[in-house]
Amino acid sequence: MEHDIRGLFKNKEYPIKKLPKEHRKDFITKLDGVKNSKNKKRFYYFLKITASILVLLFCGYFYQSTNSKPEKTALEIQFEGIENEYLVNINKEWSAFVEVTNDTLLIRKYKEKLKESDTDYKKITTQLKELPNNINVLESLIDNLQRRLQLIKDIKEHINELNQKKTSNETIYI
Repeated sequence: MEHDIRGLFKNKEYPIKKLPKEHRKDFITKLDGVKNSKNKKRFYYFLKITASILVLLFCGYFYQSTNSKPEKTALEIQFEGIENEYLVNINKEWSAFVEVTNDTLLIRKYKEKLKESDTDYKKITTQLKELPNNINVLESLIDNLQRRLQLIKDIKEHINELNQKKTSNETIYI
């Protein structure tokens, strides 16, 4: 029974039916109905996605607001004040030192020492962020700041001594 399908329809054994006049119109209305139902399904699909995103955003906001950083303790506020005071003094002394001295080798030498202290300071501050109420970390941070400030004061004294020697030598030779 192997037949070519095209050959089956060439025979006139099958009656040809004429379509009713309203067939085209009925077909188009049915086709529009199918398109509209697909559009409605897509609309609800996107509506579900949007609602899911909004729920996730709301949950994230709620989680963030409940887990916000706790208020700083009195110790932390006091420590920040001390830290800022030291940093201001260090910067002021350093700029005064740079203005006074002409020796670039001396500036470079002390700058390296300050950089070493600064890297230690950064390590200690990261430890402080991990353990904010650890007294040992706070003391080591304050000690580091004091050492840096003392280093700059020593530099200044060294410069003053050098300047006094120069002026005393000049007066002797004159």
